[in-house]
Amino acid sequence: MSYSGPEGEGSFRVTLRLASPVRYQLQAADPVGRALWGMDVSSEEGVWLDHRNKLTCSFQGAFDVAGIPLGPFPLLSLPSLLIGRVPAEPAEGTEPERHGRETEFEDDAGRRWVAEMGEGGAVEGWTLRDGDQPSVWFMRRDNWSYLSDRTRGVQVRWREVLRESLDREPEPLVRPSGYREGSCRDLYAPRPGP
Repeated sequence: MSYSGPEGEGSFRVTLRLASPVRYQLQAADPVGRALWGMDVSSEEGVWLDHRNKLTCSFQGAFDVAGIPLGPFPLLSLPSLLIGRVPAEPAEGTEPERHGRETEFEDDAGRRWVAEMGEGGAVEGWTLRDGDQPSVWFMRRDNWSYLSDRTRGVQVRWREVLRESLDREPEPLVRPSGYREGSCRDLYAPRPGP
């Protein structure tokens, strides 16, 4: 994964452990394997560990960390984003509009999404619109996934290099001693290394 934004540029490795739609973990390490951050989500609750600054914070329902596009972001939507799906659902009681290869809908938060579907129903890309303008977009090209948030000036690019089945649910991340609790909004991610 590579990151470019107001905090700088860099690359890092991310491991997603997806146990179920409501239980997952993300852990990031720099190119030489040093832990950068970790995130542990169970149902509508999550914890974030910033290993560089020895900080931690807790989330309820959504997270909004500086440098992460789409904030505030529903906790249970992040795995969908990483595996190439639209990270939102149509608002309850509504049906998406279909126009050829495009599907449009409004989510429960009133945000407008447009998804471009490929063969077999796979998502090739999507756009989150702010009025008539795209504010965040995602696309897949040549085995790479791209996420760009023009409001925050952030672009993230990644590709999946390995997929394995979990043999058990991941152990919960535990706040290491010496870490202090902070505001999640004040943390910066992904904090790429040099």
